[in-house]
Order: sequence, then structure tokens, then C-alpha cells
Amino acid sequence: MEKTDPLISVQISVYALDGDVREAVHCYLDALDAAGLERDTGTMSTVVWGEADKVWAGLRHAYEAVAAKHKVVVNVGMSNIAPLPARASGRG
Repeated sequence: MEKTDPLISVQISVYALDGDVREAVHCYLDALDAAGLERDTGTMSTVVWGEADKVWAGLRHAYEAVAAKHKVVVNVGMSNIAPLPARASGRG
């Protein structure tokens, strides 16, 4: 079996079920920042990328932070082959 690249990219969307959408999203984003993850945030989702172990730990940290304060659904899609954002590869 071929070894996969340790870099992954992850697209995340946070949905607050308690009505505090803005607060829940910012809580999640603040936790990603505290974990030291690079991110690009758009109007519908956020993309984070980096070494798999660091990304996994950051996702867990962010989920635990937001779930402690809000009722949420967090949708996550991840890839070890999707292109990284332009600024991650020095093109942006």
C-alpha cells in the first residue's frame, strides 16, 4: 500500500441549532486559531490544512470548545489529495 502524504486539507461548516449562529461560528474559528491552524474562511465554510496530526488535534479542540457552549452540527470533509489553497503553496 502506498504511503499517503501527511498533509491534509479539511472543509468545515458549523451549524448552530440553538440560534446563536454567529457566536458559535466565531467560537469554532477562535479555537482553530488557538490550535495554530492556517485557515481560509468564506461565507459558507472554512478550509484548514496542514500536517494530519496537527489538523486532527485542532479539529477536536475546536469541536470541544464550541460543543461546550452551543448545540451544533459540524460538517467536515477531508482530503489528502485536494489542492491546498493558493496562499498555502506560496501562490497567493
